[in-house]
Amino acid sequence: MSPAKPLPIEPLGGARKPLSGLLDSWWAIALVCLIALAPLLVVEGIAPLTDLYGHLGRHAVQTGLSERPGLQPYFTYEWQLLGNLGGDILVELFYPLFGVEGAVRATVMVTQALGALGLVLVSREVHGRVTPFALAAIPLIYGFPFNYGFINYTLSMALALLAYVLWLRLRRAEREGLAAVWLGVAGVAIWVAHTYGWAFLGLLAGSTMLAEVWAARAPLHRAVIRILAACWPLLLPIVPMVIWRAGSSGAAVSGWALGFKYVWLLSPLRTYWRDFDMASLAALVMLLGWAVASRAVKFDRGVGIAALLCLVFFMALPFRVFGSAFADMRLLPYALALALVAIGAGEQSARAARALLIAGALALAFFGVRMASTTLAFARLDAQVQAALPALEKMPKGARVAFFSVKPCRTRWALAPLDHLSGAAMARRDAFVNDQWQAPGVNPLKVRYPAAEPFVRDPSHLVVREECKETRTRLRLSTALARLPRGAFTHIWIVGQYDPKLKTPEGFVPVPDAGSGLLFAATDPAPPPPPLPQR
Repeated sequence: MSPAKPLPIEPLGGARKPLSGLLDSWWAIALVCLIALAPLLVVEGIAPLTDLYGHLGRHAVQTGLSERPGLQPYFTYEWQLLGNLGGDILVELFYPLFGVEGAVRATVMVTQALGALGLVLVSREVHGRVTPFALAAIPLIYGFPFNYGFINYTLSMALALLAYVLWLRLRRAEREGLAAVWLGVAGVAIWVAHTYGWAFLGLLAGSTMLAEVWAARAPLHRAVIRILAACWPLLLPIVPMVIWRAGSSGAAVSGWALGFKYVWLLSPLRTYWRDFDMASLAALVMLLGWAVASRAVKFDRGVGIAALLCLVFFMALPFRVFGSAFADMRLLPYALALALVAIGAGEQSARAARALLIAGALALAFFGVRMASTTLAFARLDAQVQAALPALEKMPKGARVAFFSVKPCRTRWALAPLDHLSGAAMARRDAFVNDQWQAPGVNPLKVRYPAAEPFVRDPSHLVVREECKETRTRLRLSTALARLPRGAFTHIWIVGQYDPKLKTPEGFVPVPDAGSGLLFAATDPAPPPPPLPQR
């Protein structure tokens, strides 16, 4: 008797069901994506994200250094192959149409629109319809990583979701060869946007393949071969990644701490109001708990495995990977988002249908409430930014600004939109400021101003209030002002939690009507250095 042939492993999902839900039309999807942009539509300028104004300064150098003589003595921008260029590339494309600030704003809006679209389309692809739970996942794209201003990262995650949808569709159509080509091309492109997005695409595709071989009860050797055969094109960026990291300080991996994990577990929706953000998180956790326990729900196995793996990697990763901080924190909102997207209809009884309908209504309510609250929070954060920006009008073109953002002794829940506000001085006044990030392999911008050392780069602009203890990276404001190199700066700009009765620094005079911060002008600044050689 001949042995039975092993059953073939078929892609999950089978024939796609016709779309029939209220959320499935392209008009409905477009409306959902528009609602997802509401927080970005109420701000006067670019979004009030912690790092975004710092990125604006870099993009000013990137797009117009030849027309900005005030920046030329201090900055260069040299394009190179990095796994961290998504936002830079979009800004380069949008700059001729909108200018530098408009290009940054357009980049952020495109990023969030693609993120919302990716979650909705994954739901439609795996369930045959857009579920209300996919809409409940959308507020998570406004989670802690985005609110910090990690635009390259957020863009790459959105692109990974969209690439995953097309890969699923090609495999459903039994076009395995084309699916492999697409995975390779998309993987390389997303790696250029940000390394983590490439890894996320691999996690999504690998989880789907794992679900398939599990469903088919394939022997271990066949399962491994099947997964590798489908996913090997994602290995293409390994070579440029090794070259990129070999000469950089970004290979550092450090900072695993249970205390960090605890804080991040409370922070996926962290935006402005602590109690409300944590109550929102509790509502999501309860919704997911109900879904796990209810027979009315059937999770998509591939997306569900990806959600679990995101959670596992969140717990396993340290604080810093490849030189990027908050490596672990970035994953948690996406673990929750994928878990919500994985929720589909299970048992078809009347009772189950009723429970699913109620849960879906609650999911839609969550989407509406969180988008409204995030919009209000962004309006309040932007008000802080706009109140401080009048200082720019008091600075001459080409100023050299020692910028200090004064932090409280204990980190507050609400995001800090002023921490890199001096990037606006680079964009609007061609000013040197001391807040730009400078680490090999992180971005193509280089900064050099020896006369101002050590107040040249991030984090020299972050200081603490007088009653706080000094740390290795953060001085008290008074200490920083005392150590400031004389003559190196034409202005001192102070924002944040400063003492309104602060004594005027020696060699400077106060500048009146400079907004909500403090601005001082030097009485006898040294002349600027000659321009740096540009390649």
